[in-house]
Amino acid sequence: MWFPEQSSEKMGVNALVQSIEKAILEQQLKVGDRLPPQRILAYKLNVNPTTVSRAYQRAAAKGLVGGQIGRGTYVLAQSNTALFNRCLLERQQGVIDLSINKLECDQTLLKINQKIYAANLFLQQPQYFEYIGASLIQRYQLAITQWLQRGRDIQFQAQQILPLPSCQYAIHFIFSQLLKRGDLVIVEQFTAPGIIAAAKQHGLRLFTCKCDDQGLIPSALASTIRQTNSKVLITVPSNQSPLGTTQSEQRRRELAQVIKAQQLLVIEEDIYGMYSTPAPLAKYAPEHCLLLSGFSKCLSGGHKAAFIASKHPVLEKLAQHVIETVWLVSSSATSHIISAIENHYLDAAIKHVSTQIQAKNLLLNKIMHSDLTLSNPHHWIESSDEFIQQAAAAGVILAHSDNFSVTAGTEQTVYYRLGVSSIDIDKIRKAAIVLAGLK
Repeated sequence: MWFPEQSSEKMGVNALVQSIEKAILEQQLKVGDRLPPQRILAYKLNVNPTTVSRAYQRAAAKGLVGGQIGRGTYVLAQSNTALFNRCLLERQQGVIDLSINKLECDQTLLKINQKIYAANLFLQQPQYFEYIGASLIQRYQLAITQWLQRGRDIQFQAQQILPLPSCQYAIHFIFSQLLKRGDLVIVEQFTAPGIIAAAKQHGLRLFTCKCDDQGLIPSALASTIRQTNSKVLITVPSNQSPLGTTQSEQRRRELAQVIKAQQLLVIEEDIYGMYSTPAPLAKYAPEHCLLLSGFSKCLSGGHKAAFIASKHPVLEKLAQHVIETVWLVSSSATSHIISAIENHYLDAAIKHVSTQIQAKNLLLNKIMHSDLTLSNPHHWIESSDEFIQQAAAAGVILAHSDNFSVTAGTEQTVYYRLGVSSIDIDKIRKAAIVLAGLK
């Protein structure tokens, strides 16, 4: 068990927090490791137990550690220090992390973004450096409608677009404004960890609906609604995270019939929609859907500018909270997206990223003798705890299905998710060789 190095002076709260952070950074404490019980550490350091208690509380507030009754205090995977340390390990020890889906800005994407920057007419204007104003908001709304029409085959009016900093923020915002603690929300059998975390934070209950290889099953959705009396569904119909499935147009039409008949409010996350052929589910149930999307998976994760597009009457209620929505979107981010759309650089970025995804998947299929869908930015592969642990020991980090399950630990089958967007093709090759060798 880890204990901090002792000095001649008694260790105070701040010093103990710094010792914990240093231990995580230097890998003396690893993700999931348990810290010493407070009373034992207090005895070891010859300090008051209150000192240790306050240090643990402060470390928890910084996101370094967490605690559960019966488990004690342990190092969190999502702590800034742990994440930073993982980045160091990738560089120093060749660890390849396939567990996350963040966009890799390669040289081609960098050049596209540089062209967008050069073409940005707002760059020389004072409003680029100010809080976002009405004229820029309207220009952004108009640009989004243009892109949705040509890129996603769905039409909206400018006033039906609500700018937001990110899709994850949009989920939190919708939950806080439209739902109350204890409300039940229907989700897919496996869903994004961000959705699970947001539901917990807002005191919502998640109920899973059965899926097949196209995602939600219409008859199962109707049955779930009758069983729970829930009137809210949150779904990821395109390149579902983590399943990687995409609903066909026919399936979306069938789901739309259930949605309209049951008067559901649908929160549709379309963050990977640009890599799919079918139009959003919102096209087939326009008065019932809040369509969430952005550009962090195709152009630039650094420009925080997303949106809700909807013909649902509730959008007007959401739009009234201007301080919590559009004022949080930066002028620089929105103007970058406007320039990308109006000059068709966004289309070029999507085409490039799509081509890279296909090339990586072809390589995976060849080396691993698999049949992965070429257009998918991530894949969902049946596996075992042992295989995932062996891969980690060999330097390839995979995401366990428990991270995406509402009822984690109770699923009969174990899967891992393999993401290709955040890794260059050389690392994909190395990872594929490792994974193939473990089979």
